[in-house]
Amino acid sequence: MLKPNVGRALSAAGAILLLISLVLVWYHVERPTGIESSTGWDAFPRLRWIVAGGAVLTLATALVRQVRWVLVARTVLGVVLAVLILRRIVDPPEISSPVVTQFGVYAGLLGALAVAFGGLVDTGRELVVPVMGLGGAPRGELPSGSARPVGGRDHSRNASPGGATVHAPNPAQQRRT
Repeated sequence: MLKPNVGRALSAAGAILLLISLVLVWYHVERPTGIESSTGWDAFPRLRWIVAGGAVLTLATALVRQVRWVLVARTVLGVVLAVLILRRIVDPPEISSPVVTQFGVYAGLLGALAVAFGGLVDTGRELVVPVMGLGGAPRGELPSGSARPVGGRDHSRNASPGGATVHAPNPAQQRRT
């Protein structure tokens, strides 16, 4: 079982990697005068602000209470950033000289995927674990005070959070009777 903060930490690490990737070399441009390097920050006037804003927003979502809409928003944000960066891997900028993708663009893609996966990990844990009650019945279907006394005795201390009572034989009590 994953710890409660694994997705949050993974998304935060991905956001930091996104910010770092902007200063790494994304492309080498092979010009007749030599090879020029272009960072993510230099190459894209609009995409750099989207990636930086997405990374800062991801860090903000890692700090707030992890409710369902925050987790879904973080997952969607990571997917959108990954698609935008993947587009730049598949379709590099069109200029007259050949352009070769470098490590920085792949680091950015990895960071965006980490953001999305971190949100997905926490979303999966949030949606599955607390929803199921005793016997697979979703919590909330049975009111918490609906346990009925069995055999004239009140067994409410044995009631589960879903309201059902569980009776298990106690071998020590059976020997005494």
